[in-house]
Amino acid sequence: MVGWAVKRLGGLFTLTAIALTAQPPNRLAAQQVAPNSASSYLFPTSAADARAIWVNPAGLGMQREASIYAELGVGEPGAKGRLRQINAGFNSRGLSFAFQRDILDAGVRATTYRLGLAGGAGGLAAGFAIAHYGGGGARATGWDIGVNYVALPGLTVGFVATNLGQPIVRGLRQPLTFVPGATWRPSPAPAFALSVAARITTDSVASYAFGLGWRTPGASSRRPVEIIARIDTDRGLRRGAFALGLSIGGENRVGAVATSPGDVSHIDGLSLYGMVTREPAPRRR
Repeated sequence: MVGWAVKRLGGLFTLTAIALTAQPPNRLAAQQVAPNSASSYLFPTSAADARAIWVNPAGLGMQREASIYAELGVGEPGAKGRLRQINAGFNSRGLSFAFQRDILDAGVRATTYRLGLAGGAGGLAAGFAIAHYGGGGARATGWDIGVNYVALPGLTVGFVATNLGQPIVRGLRQPLTFVPGATWRPSPAPAFALSVAARITTDSVASYAFGLGWRTPGASSRRPVEIIARIDTDRGLRRGAFALGLSIGGENRVGAVATSPGDVSHIDGLSLYGMVTREPAPRRR
C-alpha cells in the first residue's frame, strides 16, 4: 500500500511517497483464536469419541464408550516447522473434559478448556460443552450445543450451535455459528462414509465442507485402517482447504492428518494423534 506525505523544505512544499503496511484481517483473526485440529478433518456427524467435544458435543453420547486421546499440531512441517498446538481429552459415557494449548505468533500463548456432557437413546443424542478461553490476556466463556439423530439406517443428521453468548477473546468477538451436517454410509458399501456440513452465521452461509472416508470392512482385521479426505470451500464453492488422513488400529489407534490450501500447492499443517477406546462388555443374563 502506498501513501503520501507533505513536507516543507524552505519555502517549498514537496509531495513524497511513503510505504504503508497493514496486517491482513484473516491473519489477525488467526492470532486471536486457533481452531482445534480435529475440526479440520472431522464432521459433526462423524465424531463419536473424545474429540467430539471440539466438533459436536452430541457425539460424546452416540456410543457408550470411554476414550482418551492426545494430539500434536505442527505448522508448515519441515525445516521451518513449528509446534502450534497441543490438545488432549477424555470421554466417559458422555462426560468429557479436554484442553488445548496454542503457540501463536508474537509469543502469544493461548489455552482453551472444555467441559462437555451428552447422552443418547434410540438413535438420538444431545449434548453441550462449556469453553473457557485463557492466555494472552483473554478471559472469556462460551457455549456449544448439538444434536445427532440416526434418521435412517446408515444416515445420521446433526446440528450444532457454537459460540453461544458470543465471547470476546483477545479483542475478537466469536460469531454465533450454526453447523448442520449429515453422514451417509451406503448399505451396499458400509465401509465408505460420505459427509457434508455447512457453517452458517447470522449474516450468511460462511462455508461448506465435503468428506469421504473408508475403513477396513469387518471387525476381524487385526489392524484396521481408515482413510479420510475432506475439502472445505467458501460459500461460492471455491476450494479453501484440503485434508487427508490415515489411521491404523481399532480400540488403540494412531493417526496422522495433513492439511493444505485448496490448490494443494504445499502442506501447511500436520496433526499426529493417538487414542485409546474401551466399550462396556455386554451384560450376562
